Amino acid sequence: MTVVDVIDSILGAASHAPELAQSAGTAVAANLPGIVLATAPVLLLLAAGQMLLARRALADRAGMEFLPRPGFDPGEEDILRFVHQLARAQASASRWHLTPRRAIAVRIRLTSSGGPPSYRVEARSRTLALISRHAYTGCELRDPQQGPTGAASPAVTFEGPADIESTGMAA
Repeated sequence: MTVVDVIDSILGAASHAPELAQSAGTAVAANLPGIVLATAPVLLLLAAGQMLLARRALADRAGMEFLPRPGFDPGEEDILRFVHQLARAQASASRWHLTPRRAIAVRIRLTSSGGPPSYRVEARSRTLALISRHAYTGCELRDPQQGPTGAASPAVTFEGPADIESTGMAA
């Protein structure tokens, strides 16, 4: 079979395309009620499953507040590392990407009420644990539900990333 024969067979099949499209349209129109009855339950189950995943993800949300200590001055590399981690946090929240984006979004709030600025990150608990484990050096981490004093529990101060071998997380 030569190239010319292949091109001729493709052009011959293409000349029958309008007739095939018309017969396919006629078949779909004749069976439209059956198609709707078959696909509607599947679409409803998919929508209900996605709503269930969204509710579960929204119920699992938490927040952490990062408070800078005096003299806090992160370098450009620290800022880029933390921004990269926040950008990847949403993808790590849902392994299979079935949960709606609105339910796994990472929210960032910058506030200041007369004192030092606070940097609040809200996300799913699993994602928040990953973010807070590798936070900025020189920031204190506290639960925003405790109020401005944070006296109910001790604040966690980050001195730098943990050594992988000492945490037992080595591959």
